[in-house]
Amino acid sequence: METGLHNLLKTAAFSMLEKEGYDLFVEPSESPVVRLSWSFYRPDILGVLSSETEFRMILVECETDPRRSRVRGKGFRIRRYLTFQRRLNETCDTRLLLVIPSGKLRAIDASDVRRVWEIWIVNYDGKVVCKIPKKTHDGG
Repeated sequence: METGLHNLLKTAAFSMLEKEGYDLFVEPSESPVVRLSWSFYRPDILGVLSSETEFRMILVECETDPRRSRVRGKGFRIRRYLTFQRRLNETCDTRLLLVIPSGKLRAIDASDVRRVWEIWIVNYDGKVVCKIPKKTHDGG
């Protein structure tokens, strides 16, 4: 059973991603995209932007009480159980987004988590108050 806080995080992420133009799917049990499939995994939100030459996807996980081991496990399941069939000459981009409540960053602020996940912090009024980009190899 989901908590009110979990729903608050999902609603905040959904609202922001909708503004970015994504087609959004909340907790889809099956992939709504023919070329994308998964098992032993289901995102809280799947976002898709697609054209003839480009495919952009965002997988959103909302964690009310984030822990490094749990977040690492989600990353492992995504890498292991999610498959995507690219098209020839298509630009593809996949974002992994972790949405957490205010005051919880310290629990997951590790370099291996930050290299994989973009992190959004949501306050208890349901506003995204901080967006932390995925850490690149050059330290950015």
